[in-house]
Amino acid sequence: MSGRFTFRFQTFLGMIALGFLCGCGGSDAPPADQAAATNPAANAPAAAPADGAQARQTASLDNAGSDMTAGSETATEPASEPDSPEALLREITVLKARPIEVANAEQAAAAANEAPAIERERLHQIITLATEAIAKTHSDPGKEQLFNNAVHYLTDSRVQLALAGDAEQAQSLADDAEALFQRDSTSFAAVQSGYKVVELAQKTAERFGGRNVEWVQAYSQQARLFAEKFPQEEGRAAVALISAGRLCENVGLIDEARRCYGTVQDRYPESPFSEQIAGIQRRLNLPGEVLELGGTTIDGGFISVKDFRGRAVLIVFWASNSAQFASDLPHLQQLEAKYGTDRLTVLGVNMDTDETAVDSFLEKTGIGWRQIFFASPEQRGTRNPVAMYYGINQVPVYWLVDTEGVVVASPLSIDQADAEIAEALEAN
Repeated sequence: MSGRFTFRFQTFLGMIALGFLCGCGGSDAPPADQAAATNPAANAPAAAPADGAQARQTASLDNAGSDMTAGSETATEPASEPDSPEALLREITVLKARPIEVANAEQAAAAANEAPAIERERLHQIITLATEAIAKTHSDPGKEQLFNNAVHYLTDSRVQLALAGDAEQAQSLADDAEALFQRDSTSFAAVQSGYKVVELAQKTAERFGGRNVEWVQAYSQQARLFAEKFPQEEGRAAVALISAGRLCENVGLIDEARRCYGTVQDRYPESPFSEQIAGIQRRLNLPGEVLELGGTTIDGGFISVKDFRGRAVLIVFWASNSAQFASDLPHLQQLEAKYGTDRLTVLGVNMDTDETAVDSFLEKTGIGWRQIFFASPEQRGTRNPVAMYYGINQVPVYWLVDTEGVVVASPLSIDQADAEIAEALEAN
């Protein structure tokens, strides 16, 4: 494995480990600053505990491999033995399926309080069993499937513990990924562990990225790194890159989003993902450009943003089942009333699939805006041609176009809409 690959895994997971240690990643300080101020050695591997059972729980795959090459006698045990790989994996299956037993309501309440601790203990037991199974199978090609199953259980448990605040498991996950990549970079086990690092990065970014964009940037970097190291994993890599790109957009990291989307186009130019990315890139390039947007209306006509030159245009991508849009609607209607239809036009691009639902919502809310909505069921929802052309697959999304038809903001923050509209009108 390259030094760069190792460094990035260790750096990212050191960030996660330190974030949890500093309060479950909730600090608003950048992760790098946290590391410098709190624990400069956060990225260093932890020393193994002295107790044998506990040591197995936190051992990395490097250690499992060392046990094997040292000539462990258990490696040749027949499958019928209680501690054979098959028996160890069966025990894991039983552990995962075992419910927390309660006899009455009082015990149920107590069990609910104790459940996190019970689950952590269960995950540590799975790690112990999976590590032992790996040690017994990793050098036997005939037991590759058992090895892969054990790696799946191991890495999944490490991710769950890391997300619960166990910094040592985050570090061990990085060690696992490095060891498996060195063993065989094209193997299922290497891909599995590498993607678990991406999964941990994604969940951490989703949880804490709103308070600190560096978590989102770290996810973007891990997604791009996965695509680089596992070029055969087109589907997984593209999905991760698109997800990371969207998160980057949500927190204003537009250049980082471009890198994610650009990686999809560069690495998978013939894939269906590339067509989707073309729309997203088109949307990202909108600010400062004259907008080309139009479509059929729900009443059978045709409307284009060009029809409203001389007025600012607030474009609203929406759906009747969007709770966020319902929450934003009173503010949007206030803006329409404040500026008047002679200065501001609101143009809806509806992404419902059911015309009846749209009609009912419009009647209930009193929305009077013109709506782009296609008659063909094949052109509704996320297949709306306007939405597809600009890579829109979630709602609500707001854009602002000035009186000359030039895009001022895409997206437009609902909180900044009043000020942006006023500025667009004053500028022209």
